[in-house]
Amino acid sequence: MFKKIGVWVMSAALVFTAGCQPLGGLDMNQAIENELKTNSYEASLSMVLQYDVGDTSALSESEKERVAFWNGFQLNVSSLKVNRKEQTMSAKGSLTAAKLNIPFAVSMDKDAAVLTVEGANKPIVIADWRTNELTGLSHELTMYDDYWFYRLQRFLKEFHLVDQQEVTNKAIGLLAKNLPNAASLAVDKKTETIQGQTVSGHQLRFDVSGEQFASLFRSTFKNVALDDQGLRELAVVIYDKFHPELKELGFAEELFQDRQLGTEAVYTGAKAIALYLTSEMGGAWEQELLSQSKLKVDALVDDSKQIRQWNAEIAMQSPPGVEDGIRGGKLTVRMDRWNINGDVKPDMISAKDAIRYEDLSNEDNLRQVVQPDSAFFKLLKEQLRITEKYLYFYIWSESDLDGVPGAEAEGTEAYPAYPAYGYNAAYISGNSTAYVQGKELGEGLGYKVTWDAGTKTMTIASSQTEIVLQAGSATARVNGTDKSIGAPAVLKKDALYVPVRFVAEQLGAKIKTEGEESLYSIEIYKP
Repeated sequence: MFKKIGVWVMSAALVFTAGCQPLGGLDMNQAIENELKTNSYEASLSMVLQYDVGDTSALSESEKERVAFWNGFQLNVSSLKVNRKEQTMSAKGSLTAAKLNIPFAVSMDKDAAVLTVEGANKPIVIADWRTNELTGLSHELTMYDDYWFYRLQRFLKEFHLVDQQEVTNKAIGLLAKNLPNAASLAVDKKTETIQGQTVSGHQLRFDVSGEQFASLFRSTFKNVALDDQGLRELAVVIYDKFHPELKELGFAEELFQDRQLGTEAVYTGAKAIALYLTSEMGGAWEQELLSQSKLKVDALVDDSKQIRQWNAEIAMQSPPGVEDGIRGGKLTVRMDRWNINGDVKPDMISAKDAIRYEDLSNEDNLRQVVQPDSAFFKLLKEQLRITEKYLYFYIWSESDLDGVPGAEAEGTEAYPAYPAYGYNAAYISGNSTAYVQGKELGEGLGYKVTWDAGTKTMTIASSQTEIVLQAGSATARVNGTDKSIGAPAVLKKDALYVPVRFVAEQLGAKIKTEGEESLYSIEIYKP
């Protein structure tokens, strides 16, 4: 994510506001072209997010928690090293959120991100950092959209950064060619000290807001819509780099089998988007969004036309009359850069003995890897709620459930179309006791489950809790003490079904029984 800051934040914003005309001796086209060709640099970075919060009484508890978490969020990076050619990056600094301050170091290559954090005993690996919930795509799956989600996830994993940079360069170049200068743009000569070095160049200052912002936006896309050559050149690059992935996603598959048809399809789609953003319909949301927005930038471009310093403030306000909830927000970003295109070697962190971020969702692992009294533990457990678990079991009639093939039928014609029904299944017994599979319940809540076929005994265990259940017995042993379950565990097709309320509550989970949904499913939640 840090690799993209230089290209997307600096170049795109400078292009959008500075336009393509030289001003005060500063040729921004050349500066932008240099930025897109930059292969390496070192930098310091800070980001601060602040909300304008009104009456929050109407917000849900989770919404209030999110506001408290992000309001005042700060990221301070004292050492950022980027090598785009080698597709590597490292950063060292601290993160402040929800009144917690957390020092960290991170390194990334094209395959993985490795993180060390104060309070963690081991490095943490985020293997697919482009599609991980911490750094990129986050998505809650349902049985209806998981097919498209996995196609999109596969596409992102195969989205090579080198190819992405080429498409980015072409897109920004198209914008640069078609943008007018902002009326508030000013350029002065300036000398600044960066990392102990005296830097001379031009200071670029502008402050764009309200109607001027919306007007610039609309003028830009009008020019882009009329730039057939630029759109076609962009379409060719997109097709050549990504047509297998676009075809894989299922977007007009037959078009992407032919280069001429494929580029025409990309060109037509890009032109349609530009025309829409220029139209009255597109202008409506543009007016509503951008008329309440403000962008203020102060940047230093040195004499060799390299962006060396960057101060930006992006603010948005809700339309007049909105007094409740979040009424607006402001993001402030500052970056100083040096050693541009020099011999930059990011500080790569070894993944030896590291743990995957996903594995920290198991509370046993979390407590073993992260010190429970640390700010990082509080961030993961209380703010990000990484150990939080939601389970759904679909309620069948007991007779229907008895007719579902067992695990031995998986992969055969007898196996159900939605095999999850065969596993995440629940039923209500004649004495009104709700049953679910003990293995699915225990493992779903993050516990280790073992089965002794000889004694027909199941053990659900963590470092703090152990529950032993036996088929046909209405008594369970919990941490060495016998407790009445209220109804016996039942063995069906080699799967032990257990009374859900008793077992879930012993494991620290809660059962949802309210509402119409409880007629069809049992929802289990563990904080």
